[in-house]
Amino acid sequence: MHCAALTITGWLNVSGADARSIGDQSRELFVKGLNAWLLATALVAAPLLAALWFSQTHQGWLNESIPDANTYASDWQQTLDAQPWLDHPAVIHWLPGTCLCRLLTLPHALKISTEAAVNGFSIYQFNADDRGLGMVISAALDSVLGASPTILITNNSGQISYVGAYSDGIRCSSGNSLVATFIDDPLRLPKHRVVGLNVQTCRCLAK
Repeated sequence: MHCAALTITGWLNVSGADARSIGDQSRELFVKGLNAWLLATALVAAPLLAALWFSQTHQGWLNESIPDANTYASDWQQTLDAQPWLDHPAVIHWLPGTCLCRLLTLPHALKISTEAAVNGFSIYQFNADDRGLGMVISAALDSVLGASPTILITNNSGQISYVGAYSDGIRCSSGNSLVATFIDDPLRLPKHRVVGLNVQTCRCLAK
């Protein structure tokens, strides 16, 4: 009887240890599975949340953020008039370093600069020093100048022929360029100023 009792007791002790081991393994597998699920959820959710944030803060119609096109264009003309040393006709870029949209616009801006320079335009950039975007113009740009990125194209007399967005569309690409025809020939610029605000694009609003 003693032998039998010892055997049963030993079996119970071993069985209890096995049960605890199985329980520990189950909990470990559950934790690993939960961590994997949380990681997969984060990997899916993070880009979606980033895209939602970007669309709400950087995508929109320029004419909603700049309701008065005439004032907008006049303010830019006054800004240029305060720089009498500029050579015209000119292509002038405004791509603030703090604006995320500049990353999308920069390739298009470089392409415009290259083509415009060949066609006889001087190339400048406001308050930046990006290679390929021309000589730097240091100027205080008042918040009334609205949203960026912005491109200005002037005629031989220094008057703005075009001011506004580079292109239509969130990618700011050359495929939807609003200025391609303006940089073909400085002698064929339109007589009346064109303000490119009726577009939905990537923009950083002035604060």
